Amino acid sequence: MSDASDVRAGLRQPASYLPELESLRGWAILLVVGFHYFGILGLAERSDNPMWMTLLGGGNTGVTLFFVLSGFLLSRPFLQGLRDGQQVSIQRFYTARFFRIVPLYYAAVLLAWVMTQKTVTFKALLFIPIGFQAFPFSVPWWSLCTEIQFYLVLPWVMWLLRFAAGRWLVAAALLAWGVAHVWLFHSPGWLAPTNFWENSLFGRFGAFLAGAACAGFSLSRSYAWLRERALVCFLLLIGCLLGLGRLWLWFSLSGERNALQALPMYHNIESLLWGGAMLGLLALSWRIKALLANPLLDHFGRISYSLYLIHVPVQFYCLFPLKAAGMTLEANADAYLMRIAFSLLLSWGLAWLSYRLVELPFLRLKAHLATYSRRAPWARRAADA
Repeated sequence: MSDASDVRAGLRQPASYLPELESLRGWAILLVVGFHYFGILGLAERSDNPMWMTLLGGGNTGVTLFFVLSGFLLSRPFLQGLRDGQQVSIQRFYTARFFRIVPLYYAAVLLAWVMTQKTVTFKALLFIPIGFQAFPFSVPWWSLCTEIQFYLVLPWVMWLLRFAAGRWLVAAALLAWGVAHVWLFHSPGWLAPTNFWENSLFGRFGAFLAGAACAGFSLSRSYAWLRERALVCFLLLIGCLLGLGRLWLWFSLSGERNALQALPMYHNIESLLWGGAMLGLLALSWRIKALLANPLLDHFGRISYSLYLIHVPVQFYCLFPLKAAGMTLEANADAYLMRIAFSLLLSWGLAWLSYRLVELPFLRLKAHLATYSRRAPWARRAADA
């Protein structure tokens, strides 16, 4: 849910634009949509699901992929600036983030208040997680709260990296986070509902860190060496995707809470696999990668933010009346299939309209406030010396 989708319809395309990442964002949103169908239809309660349907039970990995992409795309300009002696404007970074995230999110929150009449909805305007209190609208909002926490931290971490003392401070903070993260996630009862930090930046920082580490590697000579070896890139991509598929299957068969209880580092592992798949896809030059990066997926990536906020309410209002009437999936498969198809098309259409009418005007404004870099004072002094 970040910058690669800002390059259409008159928007300025950055020199570092990587089209494969737009398609990865398309995969991310499709996985999330499939995961929510899996939940709403109660497929986790069935033992006779075909393999492809069972895999949907691990589709919440799409959120992890969004986090990895954010870590990669947003840290890369800062890391490139550190390498080249350029300084990214923190003010323009925050301005760009505001126009990218806030207008559509606020529109979704206000719509949720109109539909539910729950005043707790206004709490979400401050990016405070409210869980399911404005169901079904608030289901995906938690991840945006986590994204905002990352936005607040990232520029200042990158600013500290410009100084020797700052690098030591960042290293100490990462070590402290790693120790606390592992300790808390292996403590008894860490999945209790009161442990809000599970889905906060503290709990999900591994995904952003994996993306940032991949961004740093993509700027290195080692990655240039990797790009010249197509077979190695292909094996990296396929190996990571197979690992992800196996992980999703186990996650779905175990159930979310049981899986996380058995493997507390689950989200960190899938983050590393997504990072490897991303690097392999970016480096691969073979045409076969068109199966994973193509115009259709690019389209879904472009409208992914709108689709992310829209699809759960559409799914719920289309499918819940059937469940409320006591119609089971087994006995009324045709009716459910028609509702699923209709809800998919409706979500798609509404997301496209939302992108064109709400997102795009602010993206055009954002394009004029891009995070241009300038020569950093410390780099100028070094050059003068």
